[in-house]
Amino acid sequence: MAIKIKHHIKKHCAFACALTLILAFGLFCIYLCVVWNGMYRLPRHIARGPHPVSLASPMPPVTYPEEVRALYITASTAYSPRMEDIVRLIKASEGDYAPNAVVIDIQDATGRVVMDDEMRMLVRQLRFLKIFPIARVVAFQNNAVAKANPSWAIQLASGALWRDNGGRYWLDASNKKAWEYVAGISRDAIKAGFAEINLDYFRFPSEGVANAVYPFWSEAVGTKPDVIVSVAKYLKQTLKGEYPDVRLTADIFGYTFMRKYDMGIGQSAPALAAVLDDVCPMIYPSHYSTGNFNFKNPAEHPYEVMAQTLAKGKEIFADAGVPFTNIRPWVQDFDMGAVYTPFMVREQMRAIADAGLKSQWLIWNPRNKYREAIFMDAGDAVVLKN
Repeated sequence: MAIKIKHHIKKHCAFACALTLILAFGLFCIYLCVVWNGMYRLPRHIARGPHPVSLASPMPPVTYPEEVRALYITASTAYSPRMEDIVRLIKASEGDYAPNAVVIDIQDATGRVVMDDEMRMLVRQLRFLKIFPIARVVAFQNNAVAKANPSWAIQLASGALWRDNGGRYWLDASNKKAWEYVAGISRDAIKAGFAEINLDYFRFPSEGVANAVYPFWSEAVGTKPDVIVSVAKYLKQTLKGEYPDVRLTADIFGYTFMRKYDMGIGQSAPALAAVLDDVCPMIYPSHYSTGNFNFKNPAEHPYEVMAQTLAKGKEIFADAGVPFTNIRPWVQDFDMGAVYTPFMVREQMRAIADAGLKSQWLIWNPRNKYREAIFMDAGDAVVLKN
């Protein structure tokens, strides 16, 4: 009888232990799901040492570089351990090609703003490490805001929301509510510690516009370039009025350096350069057409495309009476049209310096996987072509 009781107790103990393990494993899985989905994230500490950074501590001072050399960072990378690798890469780089800044998406692909305590902590850590923090703000192409405020957005004649050829919604750039929205998210980024606002999609749409109906814009309001310059002046007055030291820049099509007209998107490079701290032409060789600069495949000629685009831009700026100074081009670090080696990325940087501009640039790599060879000091190493 005693043996049967002992056996019975052992069976119950084994069952209880198994149940406990199953419950513990289930709770652990729930925890992982919560962390993975961003409902709660443990804070990372990039900055180590005797002066820890926290949200309760004073905002670390920011160092404004004379020449900004920035790496593009998606919001998902900013929240991942890979961000620590990027920081280590920046801090380990030396010389004329060393990056000193990051430009971080503060919106996800839908247009939803990503600005929580972890992002604020990251910006403080970047400032502590003397890495210049730039917030990339997507201005007028915004699915989330267009859906939430359809009256702000470009429409079809039926009243439904208009989409470009990529299926994306756009706000009417003439709508001052849209201006206030851009100013608002920029203000939030500045409060979080970002020292520069980089405006992207700062224009009217370029594709599939034949059936687009603008609820606010018309020729009576002003030309498209007039509208975009007015937005730039509004943001400058509004944001610099509150934060005099903040820098304002805008991404513009590379072709704006080759054409005096706005190509229907409202971007005039000289007019925007006269208002903003820098304009950032997206001079990606892969985006040039066959025959540009007499090249069958412009992507295979990164130095020549960058150099000749800047030369054309210099002429356009001179005709407009605007100094050709506050220019910070985007350079290509992705495989499109050609396999881009570190040497090809560096050739674009060399063309910028040879054009007489500051040695400053922004690098677009959509995967955020940056190779050390790109940033080696020219006096220390030879960048291989393969």
